[in-house]
Amino acid sequence: MLNALRRGAKGIFAKILIALLVMSFAVWGISGFVNQINPSEVARAGDTPVSAQEYARVYQLQSNRLSQQLGQSLTPQQAQTFGLPQQVLQSLVTEALQVDAAHKLGIDLSDDALAARIRDNPAFAGPNGSFDRSRFDRLMADNGYTEAQFIEQQRAAAAQEMWVNGLIGGVSAPTPYLQAFNRYANQSRTVEWFALDESVLDVIEDPSEETLRAFYDENASEFRAPERRTFSIVTLTPAAIAEPDAVSDEAVQRAYDVPGAYGAPERRRVQQVVLSDMEIAQKAADALNEGTAFSAILSELDRKFEDVDLGLVQRSALVDPAVAEAAFELPARGAAAIEGRFGPVLVRVSEIEEADKRPFDEVKDEIRQTLALEEAAVEVRTIYDNVEDAVAGGASIAELAERFDLPSETYDLVTRAGIDRDGNQAEIPQSEQVLETAFGSEPGDDAIPVRGDDAYVWVQTDATVEAAEQPFEDVSGDVLVAWTAAEKAKRLDAIAEEAAAAVKGGTPIADVAAQYGVTLNTTEPFSQGNPPADLPQPAPAAAFEGPLGHADSVIAEDGRHVVLKVAEVSEPVFFEEAADLQQMRNTLNDGTANTILLDFVNGWQARVGATVNQPVLNQIIGVAEGS
Repeated sequence: MLNALRRGAKGIFAKILIALLVMSFAVWGISGFVNQINPSEVARAGDTPVSAQEYARVYQLQSNRLSQQLGQSLTPQQAQTFGLPQQVLQSLVTEALQVDAAHKLGIDLSDDALAARIRDNPAFAGPNGSFDRSRFDRLMADNGYTEAQFIEQQRAAAAQEMWVNGLIGGVSAPTPYLQAFNRYANQSRTVEWFALDESVLDVIEDPSEETLRAFYDENASEFRAPERRTFSIVTLTPAAIAEPDAVSDEAVQRAYDVPGAYGAPERRRVQQVVLSDMEIAQKAADALNEGTAFSAILSELDRKFEDVDLGLVQRSALVDPAVAEAAFELPARGAAAIEGRFGPVLVRVSEIEEADKRPFDEVKDEIRQTLALEEAAVEVRTIYDNVEDAVAGGASIAELAERFDLPSETYDLVTRAGIDRDGNQAEIPQSEQVLETAFGSEPGDDAIPVRGDDAYVWVQTDATVEAAEQPFEDVSGDVLVAWTAAEKAKRLDAIAEEAAAAVKGGTPIADVAAQYGVTLNTTEPFSQGNPPADLPQPAPAAAFEGPLGHADSVIAEDGRHVVLKVAEVSEPVFFEEAADLQQMRNTLNDGTANTILLDFVNGWQARVGATVNQPVLNQIIGVAEGS
């Protein structure tokens, strides 16, 4: 409710500051008080204080909200880790800076206007929509305000709002800005391009051992044996503890007998006509049952088929129970008049699609397994608590597996990426979390639980092998592969640079492509926001980095070098009042206003200063001095 009170006190421009203007502190910062210890203030912006009471109120509100999101109460240390104290401080000091600037300019609100502002706050509206004094008093008490404190807070908020509106209200970006953005967004270009890959390279001869050794010495870190861990896990899942044989035949039969289960349920095409008179509904139903065409009845009732047809539906899809009961008791092409939820209803069934239930013998084992898993899912939490108690008592993974009859596995000398000693990807449940846990613990540590969607995995590190450099002789094959790849990349870079230089120097791009025996491509016209699918990234962006005739070379995501030239530029038409430019104009207007506002608040802070009363702040957030 405090948020509602604060929202009611803000105008649209003032709201911009919440997310934007705290950036000002990254520029100027907040200094500490010097010989100005006042226990009622947590900070001061110029001559405008931030009360300790208001800070405590907002801090507690934000702390509660974060606790709800995390599902646990925050400690003062955790709140500091999240940066919560500083975020709240910055937000309140930013507001105080605006109020201070407003006061210095003599901006204020009359008592009558302030009273009207409070009366019009929807947070205080009663059932009839007007100001409710008892609701006002209750909200003041709930949020720790006295009436005088709240009135003062509203007066400051009004001054802040008027200052912001006066500063940036009606600010509009200059038309040349809109022209530039329109050109950026809507200019189109046609590009000629070709790609160079390893096919343009000559055969690369194997290097000498001296060359390979030099390459190895320069890149020794790339040939280190990776750190490896041996670790064991035990897994608790519903499937691991489910006991299908313990599920009774009666339970299986009950589950099978549920309507619509284990097959397609019965569906009917239903027409529903809501009428004002039961007699009319009954006459229509009788006529239909005697063979009168439904179209004739609809014509008499002045209705259209598409307005009354509910389609082919299951019983559960019919929201009116009376309609559902009638529709699923009638024969095909039968009709009935009933008293529905919204009055007399003519119900007709034009088609019946019978239920298609799978045979019991075909699905009974599936049902038994499903029921066993559902029961096991409930038991998992209890077993989890028992396993954690055993871990606290020092039980190893092997002991956990034996005591609770759970599957376990040991992974020998696995890398942080999950590669085993044979170079294969190890199949590890909850792989990313399990590996992170295994490489974050040491031999001798207790088993650590990792939680997945429907499983718990306890991980215990058994042994470690630290990363180490490998002698050249042991990795010479890997060194040769790496040197060859590097040499190819270097030579391809040189060829691409040479090709781009030729195009930039005036050689027709078609001639350059022909020189290397590659295909020259030409794109359709495209804009920056709609690059062609056949032009590899990041070439589309590079095509807009220069004027007509601009040439460049970029490395594509697949490793090819793309050489391109801008063959054609088409400028967009500019009409300032065009409908498709209005969203762009609004965005520019907002950006211009935000920039002006940020500059003014930064400038005001530089002029008057912003200080924090650190002892009072520490007392509120529950942190000892100097911690």
